[in-house]
Amino acid sequence: MKTYKNLSHWGKTGFIIFLIINASFIFLLLSPIIPNLIGELRDNQLIAECEERIRQIRTTPIRVQLQFANGTPIQGWNVSFNQINHEFFFGCNIYSFDSFSEPGYNETYRSYFKRLFNFAVLPFYWKAYEPEEGVYPTEAHINVTLDWCIQNNITTKGHPLVWTRPYGKPDWISSKNDTELLGILEHRIKTLITKYQQKIEYWDIVNEPVHTEPFAGLSRFDFVFQSVQWANATNVNADLTVNDYGILGHDFGHGPFYQLLSDLIAQNSPFHSIGLQAHEPRTDWIPATEIWKTLEAYSQLGKQLFITEFSPISAPVPITNSWKKGIWSEEAQSEYAKMFYTVCFSHPSVRGIVWWDLTDLTSWLEGGGLLRDDMTPKLVYNTLDQLINNEWHTEGFQISNSTGWIEFQGFYGKYNISVQEGAYQFQIDVKSGTSNQFILKI
Repeated sequence: MKTYKNLSHWGKTGFIIFLIINASFIFLLLSPIIPNLIGELRDNQLIAECEERIRQIRTTPIRVQLQFANGTPIQGWNVSFNQINHEFFFGCNIYSFDSFSEPGYNETYRSYFKRLFNFAVLPFYWKAYEPEEGVYPTEAHINVTLDWCIQNNITTKGHPLVWTRPYGKPDWISSKNDTELLGILEHRIKTLITKYQQKIEYWDIVNEPVHTEPFAGLSRFDFVFQSVQWANATNVNADLTVNDYGILGHDFGHGPFYQLLSDLIAQNSPFHSIGLQAHEPRTDWIPATEIWKTLEAYSQLGKQLFITEFSPISAPVPITNSWKKGIWSEEAQSEYAKMFYTVCFSHPSVRGIVWWDLTDLTSWLEGGGLLRDDMTPKLVYNTLDQLINNEWHTEGFQISNSTGWIEFQGFYGKYNISVQEGAYQFQIDVKSGTSNQFILKI
């Protein structure tokens, strides 16, 4: 067999041409998938870093000392600890609360909701809340839902106070002039915040300001600025979110929403949180690196970030705009949700994630729920349950040392502390930015 050295000049030239043609052919075959392979590799590298970041920013050393009433340390007692709530908000809208006619569905809805979520969003869409001036047909249902949330230690948020889409404006205001509209809007904001001051701390103050028209002849900036001012003047403790969509994976700090927020901050607008919806475009699989890049950009504004509406689907439609290819399914929905929650939970500026509709029965997107039409849990529900209630959960037991102390690394949140096989019960609230050292008197 001839070797390359033994080939003639023309033979060598032909061999080189043969190699170039074949390499070019192979490159053409592989070129469509090379960016996908690179994108997947970069995402996997980022996700691999998340576990350590989560440990650094979401957990803390927790020290508990047992003492007798006279201050003497208690040595050698069994102490168990169990996290019962996260400081981080894992949330969902709760619009379908007690709305099902099928036997057992309302109980199932409640059970699955409170197992997974410590944060609930209630509906205050103006057109439904006040379809006629001074008439509030949904208020009774909102109050029942609120009471249930409070009883189950679920923090609540109202959505939205101001939204100028058709569903965000009742028909009866169409006959009002700009001066009247401003007075009506001010009245709505101040009345709702005052009415629910003892039960709702969080509000989406202006929803989708970049994608909707301003109100009552105001500029976009003045419309948002004035709404925030009214809300803050009514309750300085209310946590106010300015919220919009089409941001994650598309706006890395250069778009109109970022500019609007920057202008508000420059004028000392007293809003607290930046809301980033996460379901537009609706079939996109946003790569982890682009999610992180967006979070990094918006964190530079110095506000906490909320993922306010997250709705990956299981309906069988093509996955779009990603290295990830294929069809959305229950498996794809679960995989994407796990990645998304992991990336967001590992970012220090993110305060919470809100899933948008618990069940497919009432989801605004086909297949957007965590439960199927028959109210059985989808794969994604079990995946989030594993993350929130197992991987990102702290429990265990220790024996108090010679000075009465136990110490463990735990996630921020509320804990039940049981001493001597449950003879004594305590609750501690482990918060970020505090010492997280507790003395329990027996």
